[in-house]
Amino acid sequence: MKATLSKIACGAALSLGLMSAASAESIVAYTAVLPPYTLGADREKPGISHELLVEMADRAGIDIQIEYLPWGRAQETVKSTPGTLLFTATRNATREDQYGWVALMIQVEEVFVTVGPRIENMTEASALANVLVLANTPRSRRLADAGLSNVRDVTDVEQAAKMLNGGRVDAWYTLNQRAAAAFVEAGLDPSRLVFGAPVKQSKNWLASNPEFDQEVAAKLAQALEAMRSDGTYDAILKRYLG
Repeated sequence: MKATLSKIACGAALSLGLMSAASAESIVAYTAVLPPYTLGADREKPGISHELLVEMADRAGIDIQIEYLPWGRAQETVKSTPGTLLFTATRNATREDQYGWVALMIQVEEVFVTVGPRIENMTEASALANVLVLANTPRSRRLADAGLSNVRDVTDVEQAAKMLNGGRVDAWYTLNQRAAAAFVEAGLDPSRLVFGAPVKQSKNWLASNPEFDQEVAAKLAQALEAMRSDGTYDAILKRYLG
């Protein structure tokens, strides 16, 4: 009888040990290099959303490891891997059922940015001598779809910032926060920037695999709300946007 109880006790201890080990495992959050939101774990300033998630995890007492992949691969990995996170993902009708939606991290506006007269829309932009856009992005495709023939492509955010600051282009069609962050990073004055009306707006979320633990998700969402309330959220944005 004692031997049997001993075996049961050992078995229970082993089970508890396995459960503790499993609960102690890190959650992996996947992303890609998406300036200024995610820039890389090895950077002194790893990106707005990267810093937000690190602070959220710390406050929630959750061990999260951040891994960078090409964006398409990051999305597919989280779709197929329970217990994983994706950030930051635009929430839309197509993606609604593909992920869980943990917390709204940042709102983004696509705008025409200038250092001169304000440009509000595609019609006004079409009358300019030249409009800058990052090549092979959704924004470059939108300009093409709108029929703009005065577009100049670049592949580097800092180059775009310097061209706009130096007056070599009339406007830059980009994300509002991307333009501000690029000016800060390049040592330029972001107060020079003039932002037009939003052409498109999106909400970028911390997303998850649909089977993600809802208790953990709630803790992360609560941590972000606390950061908004106590000024930490705005302080992180200011580091990048000036």
